[in-house]
Amino acid sequence: MSNMPDREQNEKVRERFTRSAEAFVKFAVPHRGVDAETIARLAEPLPTDVGLDLACGPGTFTVALARKTKLVLGFDLTPALLERARRKASAEGAENVALICGDATALPFGDGSFDVAVCGYSLHHMREPRLAIEELARVLRPGGRLAMVDLFVPDGAEEETHNGVERARDASHTNTLTRSGFPRLIEAAGFRVRSTETLERPRLFSEWMRIAGWEPEDPHWRETRRRMEATLSSDAGGFHPRLLAGPSDREPEIEFTQSCLFLAAVKP
Repeated sequence: MSNMPDREQNEKVRERFTRSAEAFVKFAVPHRGVDAETIARLAEPLPTDVGLDLACGPGTFTVALARKTKLVLGFDLTPALLERARRKASAEGAENVALICGDATALPFGDGSFDVAVCGYSLHHMREPRLAIEELARVLRPGGRLAMVDLFVPDGAEEETHNGVERARDASHTNTLTRSGFPRLIEAAGFRVRSTETLERPRLFSEWMRIAGWEPEDPHWRETRRRMEATLSSDAGGFHPRLLAGPSDREPEIEFTQSCLFLAAVKP
């Protein structure tokens, strides 16, 4: 079966990351530098490699990989983010970077075009992430390496409760995978998973919402907070939320945790 782009979902992603591009980039560029270096380490890039950064966003991972390879192609769906990726690459002096707009589930590259590929925090925006992983398997040469990071639903949490919070915040969110489901998806596409690393990352609710482009008066903010507050006692969503003490005349801040999985794999 051919990989047909999901136009409705693509429009949701474009709308979200166009509307929130400025706030997202202000967060991603300074905060994801450590993630980018972890991804570059797991990918084991070589100076002769041609690399692909799938769903490259503002270019943080692209530039990290470019420092260690011959050439990197950044591929993303949203022109607003690609423009910011171009600015980052230029500011970093990364002349071995090319940036292309397109759909992750229908890559315009031949079989075995790349030696290494990376992808960060993108699967939960895809209605059928399997198609994107299969495309990565197709365009990587035998022996090619894959390094990824994405959110996951912690063991024991209610998947629908977890994803209900995420979808209330972001209409482009589809489904966060479980801890065991993430590597299974990669292996089903023919990859051999070599290693995984987990990270529990604390977040403040207000910052998290502003990254998505919302303010307290927005309905998305109120509905997301209502859903998160409903899990305070049971932790049904696996976010480990807690109220922080603050001024009595303000709504208490919520601190919670996002669970992330870093994964390294090879195409046999």
